[in-house]
Amino acid sequence: MSKQLHSELSHEEQALSSPSPERLLAWRLYFESALALIDVLDSALERDAGIPMRWYDALIHLEESPEGLRMNELAERILYSKSGLTRVVDRLEDAGLVRRVRPENDRRSILVVLTDQGRAMIDRARRHHRDSIEQHFSEHLSDTDIKALTRALEKLSAHVRPLRPGRISG
Repeated sequence: MSKQLHSELSHEEQALSSPSPERLLAWRLYFESALALIDVLDSALERDAGIPMRWYDALIHLEESPEGLRMNELAERILYSKSGLTRVVDRLEDAGLVRRVRPENDRRSILVVLTDQGRAMIDRARRHHRDSIEQHFSEHLSDTDIKALTRALEKLSAHVRPLRPGRISG
């Protein structure tokens, strides 16, 4: 009888320590939806504005910092490794959308700044990207859904952002 009780406790303990089917389903749906949405939005941005989403992400962060960003600052703000970011910035620079500048007060660092052509690209891409977000994300969720999702993702983001061990290599 004690063997049976031990077995039952083990099952109960396992049930308490492992995610419920609802939590596993939530994870799977989140993961599949996020990956699919990223693919859809990336394809639409490439088709409509001529740039991939990884470029758009870097350009948006540079637009938010008109004085430019050091490479390590930009790497911290986006989801790419430093080597992946270097490749993205190389391509953006080759396309004339950004330029690298050495600040007068710190000759060791390099700032990445948005060019006029980069600003024009962001303006054009932003309209297309917002339309795609509306079409493939926002219009499928109620205001209540959006608020609940935002609250849940804020909690999740606060936990996982500091843990980001590996970033996308570009």
